[in-house]
Amino acid sequence: MFKDDILKAIYDKYLYEYFVVDSDFQILHYSDRVIEYCEVDCIDGENSNIFNIIPEIFGMEDELMEIFDDRKEHILLPSVFKAPDHYVDISIKKGSSETLIILFENVTKTIEYQRQLQQDRNENIMLSKELIKKNAQLEVYNREMDRLVQEEIAKNIENQKLIRLQARHAQMGELIGMITHQWKQPLSIININSGYLKMRYSDEIEDKDIFVSKIENILNQSRYLNQTIIDFQNFFNPNEKKKIFNLKDVIEKTLSLVSSDYINKNISITIDEKSSADILGYENEYSQVVLSILQNSREALLLHPNKNMYISISIETKDKKSILKIKDNAGGIPESIIDSIFNAYMTTKESGSGLGLHISKSIIEKKMNGTIAVQNLDEGAEFTIIV
Repeated sequence: MFKDDILKAIYDKYLYEYFVVDSDFQILHYSDRVIEYCEVDCIDGENSNIFNIIPEIFGMEDELMEIFDDRKEHILLPSVFKAPDHYVDISIKKGSSETLIILFENVTKTIEYQRQLQQDRNENIMLSKELIKKNAQLEVYNREMDRLVQEEIAKNIENQKLIRLQARHAQMGELIGMITHQWKQPLSIININSGYLKMRYSDEIEDKDIFVSKIENILNQSRYLNQTIIDFQNFFNPNEKKKIFNLKDVIEKTLSLVSSDYINKNISITIDEKSSADILGYENEYSQVVLSILQNSREALLLHPNKNMYISISIETKDKKSILKIKDNAGGIPESIIDSIFNAYMTTKESGSGLGLHISKSIIEKKMNGTIAVQNLDEGAEFTIIV
C-alpha cells in the first residue's frame, strides 16, 4: 500500500509528522511523535478513525474522496494551534491508490518569526509616527524660536535707533546749552542798556512815544530770544521724568519754536481746545512727536501748495483720555503706503531717514501707553494721538 522508506525519508528530511489512512479513513500507520499534535493519548479502537483524531478535518469526507479519485491533488489547512505551544500546517496528499498521507509540519518558529516581524513592523510604524510627530513639534518650536529671535533683533534695532536719537538730542541739548551760555550775557547787556535808555532819555526825546515803543520792542525781542533758548534746552532734555502736563500748553510751546517758519511759508496753524486735557507722561518727548507730525504736514504742503494752506489742531478729553488731532489740507498720504507710514525707514522724502514717525509711534505706544493713527480725509491727512 505504501513504502515505509519513502515515509521515513519524508519524516527525517522535512521533520514532518504523519498519518497514513485508507479509503475508510482508518489509520494504517503514523509517525512516532504525531500523537503530540492530537487530542488523544493513544491511537487504537475507535481512535483509529482519523476524524476522531484530527477534529480539523471533521466533515471533509467528500473533499478527501476527491483526492482518492484524483479529482483534487491535495488539501492545505490554515495553520492551527496545538497544545501546549505548537503551530502546525496540516496538508493532505494521496499516497498510493488506496491511501492518503496527512502531514503535520511544525511551523511554530515560522509563526513566531512572522509575529516578531509584524511586531517589529508595528513598532517601526509607531516609532516613525512618533518621529514625524516629534519632527513636526521641533519644526513648530524652531519656527517659534526663529520668530522670537527676529522679534528680539527688531526690538534691539529699535532700541538702538532710540538710543541714537536720544544721543543726538543730548548732543543738541549740549550745543544749545553752549549757545545759551554765549547768548545770555549779550542779551542781559541788551536788556540792561535798553532799560537804562528807556529810563534815562524817555523824557528828553521829542517823539517820546516812538522812542519808548522801540525800546519796548527791543526788550520784548530780547525776552523772546531768552525764552526761546530756554525752551530749546527743555525740548532736548534727555533726562526727563514723568509728570502731569497740559496738552494745550505743550502745543503752544512747540509752536513757539517753529511758528515763524510756518508763517513765512504762508501756512496757518489753528488750535481748537474743545476741552482741557492733562496727561501723565514725558512732556518733551510728546512735544517731539507733535513737532514730527507738524513737520510732515509742512513738507507735504510745500510739495502740494495751495492758496489756503493750513494745519488745524484739536484737543479734547473723552473717557479720561486725551485726544489730539492734527489735520492738514496737503492732499493726503498715498494709499499704497499709508498702512506702513509708521514702519522704520518708510519715507517719501529723498533725504529722509524714515525714523521720525516710527520713533513717534514708539514714544506714544511704548513709553506712554497710548495710540497713534493716521487716516486720509477729503482734503488731507489727519493724525490722531490718544493718551
